[in-house]
Amino acid sequence: MIQFKQLDRSSIWFLIVLITAMVFPWHERISSIGIVLLILHWIWDRDLWFKIKHFQFTPIIIISWGFFFIHLIALFWSDFPFNGWQSIEVKLSFLILPILFSTENYLNPSRRHYLEMGFVISCAVSFLFCIVYTFWKYPTAPLSTIFHRMTISESIMHPGYYSNYFAFGIVLIGIHLIKEKKMNTLKRWLTILTFLFFLFAILVLLSKTTILFLLIFIGYLILTLSNLIKNYILRFGLLIFSVIIMVAMFLTIPSLKNRLDDTLINLKIIPTKNVEFQNSTGSRRAAWSLEWELIKQHPILGYGTGSANPLLLNQFKKEGYLDLAKNNMHTHNQVLHTWLDVGILGVVLLFLFIGYSFYFLFFKKKEYKGAWMGILIFVNILTDDMLEIQAGIVFFIFFLTLYLFKDVHAKRELRYKY
Repeated sequence: MIQFKQLDRSSIWFLIVLITAMVFPWHERISSIGIVLLILHWIWDRDLWFKIKHFQFTPIIIISWGFFFIHLIALFWSDFPFNGWQSIEVKLSFLILPILFSTENYLNPSRRHYLEMGFVISCAVSFLFCIVYTFWKYPTAPLSTIFHRMTISESIMHPGYYSNYFAFGIVLIGIHLIKEKKMNTLKRWLTILTFLFFLFAILVLLSKTTILFLLIFIGYLILTLSNLIKNYILRFGLLIFSVIIMVAMFLTIPSLKNRLDDTLINLKIIPTKNVEFQNSTGSRRAAWSLEWELIKQHPILGYGTGSANPLLLNQFKKEGYLDLAKNNMHTHNQVLHTWLDVGILGVVLLFLFIGYSFYFLFFKKKEYKGAWMGILIFVNILTDDMLEIQAGIVFFIFFLTLYLFKDVHAKRELRYKY
């Protein structure tokens, strides 16, 4: 049980961090309140000058700030300043969170356990709420309608954004199952059931990006478990059995099979101007093709922050993609979106941020959960412009920087209490 014996800075800091983490799977923008509270907590400190004086420009902070400031500078040559300022607003996470967590971070092992457990429980309760709400709203609807990805998630947010929280929850649960050797039988089975429930949630929400990430992570889990088996025949058998199970799932579960068939068919067909917005693969291919043509005209500096989506929309109208234009189809690729906005340097900084974070967390600190957040970000930026959406960018940078700077509290001695 969490105990706050004294209302000191570290306890209040952890309470704000815990609540912020737990509200992510409930609303797209409510996490902003937690970030504002963290900022106020950071400022309201008798040791404020100590934090400012000991702030260090580490490589990851330089890269993160570079990515933010290049977007700020690129406003000068943007023809869409309103969109540009919206893009700057959501990217404040790259500027603010590294400051907050690199100068004040009290995430010790005990608190970390409660933080991750709180996030997982909040995700589970959130999805249970979705199920109950959908049954209440559509009492006579068939199960196929109730558990349709757009129906089940309509009370919370778009399933593409929503599913990322369950993907990270799967990481937290899966690594905990592997690493924790002292769990009793009841706790282990409860953890396994929670893992299966999260897997069910992901299969219902049916985001292609999240499913791709899930396949990569499950592959990692299988390889990790197989390394515990000394008998090479049994190890090879486990790998073959796992592959058969995953293939069988994609061939027998209707929603997965339909999603797979749709993707494979639309990958073979060259998108025409009649492609519909609901065709997620075809519409993305059409968008990426037009985005690349725009990039080739201004590859170095781009068109200015906030230009990507308006330019793409104009291009849809110009080329006759009527349904995509009507539905305001956006770029659906963060790499191409960043390239259109701020040019090639922005793309380099984006890859440096993810790559360095992964290298530092995975190889240097052996912080595997944080490293998997880096992989989740990477998969998302290839198939969606997730760093333009608060439900994505704040969540990603919050956990990534929290883990990157989790040892900072050791540098500061708490001398004052509230």
